[in-house]
Amino acid sequence: MTKWIIVVDDDTANLKIAGHILSKNNMRVTALKSGSSFLEYVNSNGMPDLVLLDIKMPVMDGFETLGKLRELEQQKGLMKTPVIFLTADEDVDTETRGFEVGVSDFIRKPFNPDVLLRRIDNIMSNSQEMQSLMSEATIDKLTGLLNKGATGVELSKMCSEHSGCLMMIDLDSFKLVNDIYGHEMGDKVLIACSNIIREAVPSGSKCGRIGGDEFTAFAVGVTTEEAVAGITEKINSNITKAAKELMGDDMSIPLGASIGGIFVPRYGNDYNSLLKLADKSLYVIKKNGKHGYGLYNDDSEDDNETPVHDIHAISEILGERSIQDVALQLDKDSFSPVYRYIIRYIIRHHINACKVLFTLSPEEGKPADTAFYDSVDEFGNHIRGSLRKSDIFMRNNKNQYFIFLTDIRSDSIGKVISHITDSWKKKGITNIVIAQETEFIGKNTDNVLSSKPRKVVVVDDDVINLQVAGKILSSCGIHVIALKSGEALFEYLEKESELPNLILLDVKMPGMGGFEAIKKLHSLETSASKIPVIFLTADESAGAESEGLSLGAMDFIRKPFVPEVLQLRVNNIIELVTLQKQLYSEVEQKTRENKNLFLQIVSALAAAIDTKDVYTKGHSSRVAEYSKMIAKRAGYSDARQDEIFMLALMHDVGKIGIPTAVLNKPGKLSDEEFELIRKHSKMGAAILKNIENDPKFELVAMHHHEKYDGTGYPSGLKGEDIPEEARIVAVADAYDAMSSDRSYRSHLTQEMIIKELENGKGTQFDPKFAEIMLLIVGEDKEYRFRG
Repeated sequence: MTKWIIVVDDDTANLKIAGHILSKNNMRVTALKSGSSFLEYVNSNGMPDLVLLDIKMPVMDGFETLGKLRELEQQKGLMKTPVIFLTADEDVDTETRGFEVGVSDFIRKPFNPDVLLRRIDNIMSNSQEMQSLMSEATIDKLTGLLNKGATGVELSKMCSEHSGCLMMIDLDSFKLVNDIYGHEMGDKVLIACSNIIREAVPSGSKCGRIGGDEFTAFAVGVTTEEAVAGITEKINSNITKAAKELMGDDMSIPLGASIGGIFVPRYGNDYNSLLKLADKSLYVIKKNGKHGYGLYNDDSEDDNETPVHDIHAISEILGERSIQDVALQLDKDSFSPVYRYIIRYIIRHHINACKVLFTLSPEEGKPADTAFYDSVDEFGNHIRGSLRKSDIFMRNNKNQYFIFLTDIRSDSIGKVISHITDSWKKKGITNIVIAQETEFIGKNTDNVLSSKPRKVVVVDDDVINLQVAGKILSSCGIHVIALKSGEALFEYLEKESELPNLILLDVKMPGMGGFEAIKKLHSLETSASKIPVIFLTADESAGAESEGLSLGAMDFIRKPFVPEVLQLRVNNIIELVTLQKQLYSEVEQKTRENKNLFLQIVSALAAAIDTKDVYTKGHSSRVAEYSKMIAKRAGYSDARQDEIFMLALMHDVGKIGIPTAVLNKPGKLSDEEFELIRKHSKMGAAILKNIENDPKFELVAMHHHEKYDGTGYPSGLKGEDIPEEARIVAVADAYDAMSSDRSYRSHLTQEMIIKELENGKGTQFDPKFAEIMLLIVGEDKEYRFRG
């Protein structure tokens, strides 16, 4: 996909040079001559992939333009566009100020083509990777709406900052779609309904999927019942139309949507509380006709009736459909019993906690006016979004917030408070003065693990440079390891268990130079190969910088060091890499959760199939275990072993279509019955062909009864034409059949099984996998592997 770059510079010659360089390298370039024309352009045409922004321009300079760009992105709910400043200025203060306001990099004028392209490629690669990770962590893959976790965060912001209607949307009769038309059609209906909901609410609204067929939306500016009725009508009519397009005009399922809504801020700004009230309104609609809407109001609850609930209903009433990833804010009356309970709990279980009191006051000489209290309100929203969802807080009075941090180490308290106050300063709200008090509950010695300090390795053959860099970085809390050669770096990495966050690497050193060192670092087959590198150099040539960036360096820092620039660049890289790791971790966690869920579903289905045949109960799970053992000994990766385990679990799924009487027949099968049994391979393949993400499920079910010499069924495949996974499962399946009791015979002895496997090598079985199975059987002296 072509990258889109906007270049903003009042000098026409610079625009032409940059445009020529970038266009030659297949980039789309838009050239603009002022900050105001740039802002007007992106407001109408959308944001580019990257902006090259000149600092010194008449009327509106680069810093002011960047500030207004960030405001525009925030208004539109967009991610920050990476910006590189263009400058001929060597002033250190300018560079320091640039990094403080969030620029991604600096490029010097006049342009060097290689350096320009390398720096753009580095910034865009990082930006695209971050966007991809953010998307995986926040977007529901099926519908494209916000996922459950991101919905809470984004809609909390909407409830705090906008007027509108918070809606709980539940699809009516959706289960019938899955039951009658299958889950693939169900997914298509969910995608269609998601698009319908997104298009039904006003521009600027946010929508999320919080359950199978449950959605939430914040409709911006919707403050009347007529507007809610219009949205409901639009959603229901379009759902009916889309359903018939997908399932045919004869579709008779009463598919539609029920909506429970609550106006914001009429009933408050706290998303969690508002969602519960909207859910109550939804419950009334679901019980009284469906396909409609209900709006919460203070008089909607009938105090005269006291319904009797079962335990499930009570759990539904007390529970939340989604626990949002923000701290829990309570009023004083609600906070007190929760606080007392948590105090008892942490004392009983020896858990640390901390109390924090923020007291806010106006700037000296300024009154406590409406603007001041608006900022106090906003500070409360800021606290809620900055803390963990396991923390609670309350507003003690008009200018105080009391926070209770649960399960926290004493050495982490300062970091939490700094995170709150530092990120608040970045908002630019300056009309309040913040003071805080803390009280720690627990023993400071309870936690032997302290938070890991940032660690940077500096490699330079000049002792003075090592001392200067060490002093500069240590002054901002960074632990510095000084090494005098590239060889010393690799000795350090080999023996050190805790790797550094960053390596500062001198380019020119005797022996192993910086460029040679980074090549060797990236060739390592350990996690050290992922450590980011910044080159240190006194070389002003563009060629050195271009070569270093092409080798994978994240940045260059000139010597002699400027303290502010060194600190800012090092901290920026560490923060970027840390955020990337956190996002990777979140995505991996979600992947593991999805994988575990899929395994549980597949295991349950395999167990259900095995129950049809009383003589082969547990057959599928045993075949899966044996197949995984074979794959492990064949040298397959852990991921491949897990995949083969899953494939083997489902190899006999086609037996679900074979009559139980045939499966459990105690005597010999007739020819017709045997032919019926043989059909389970094709039946299984037909069932599993809809698993498009892994077609091997279909192939293993179809071909696990093929024989290596081509005499098997159903396709008569031969040798390596049989899918490899099916050849593994064939051996495991045969072993389990021989080692377990069947309706027509008892299990075979180990000696008989070994003989059958030997005889079957090259005829029935792949010789390689049969030999592995023979080794496994030979090691099983006590015949434990028997069904």
